[in-house]
Amino acid sequence: MSTAPQPTLAFIGGGNMASAIIGGLLRAGRPAASVIVVEPFEAQRAKLAAEFPGLRLLAAADTSLAEAALLVWAVKPQLFGEAAAPCAGAVAGALQLSVMAGIRSDSIVAATGSQRVVRAMPNTPALIGQGIAGLFAREAVTAADKALVEQVLAPTGQTLWVQAESDLDAVTALSGSGRPTSSTWSRP
Repeated sequence: MSTAPQPTLAFIGGGNMASAIIGGLLRAGRPAASVIVVEPFEAQRAKLAAEFPGLRLLAAADTSLAEAALLVWAVKPQLFGEAAAPCAGAVAGALQLSVMAGIRSDSIVAATGSQRVVRAMPNTPALIGQGIAGLFAREAVTAADKALVEQVLAPTGQTLWVQAESDLDAVTALSGSGRPTSSTWSRP
């Protein structure tokens, strides 16, 4: 990555998939200070701090999320509502990228107020940079937004854009991406 200032990225959830993406971005040259991670569990925050010095780690969402150009939803799907509620007021201006299985884009729009939503279905090999992620973008997502998503997901492997959100179900079935490996938001 270039030495130009990087847009702020925020991750809601700091588990396996978030760590894989963050690690790849930092290895590619993204400054750690340009990444915010909301992770409620102290042990996971400590692990992230040790592995990726300089990350901006938060125990709970706060107004600093409004800085984010891109917000990555990396929590277990059953905890999306709980995780989204405290973020809602600060994230409407950001591009939303979900790596959660089963949470439709309409639900993300309702929770965040942003129509700029991309759903990604990365599979487990993404954790070692050898995955493939199916991607679906809502109509409000621009070409520049898509390019940013591809840049953020590049460390996890290849990407494949689909035309309809329902096509992600087929990607999930074929690639084994439906397992919730995305966060430790729930108690370990």
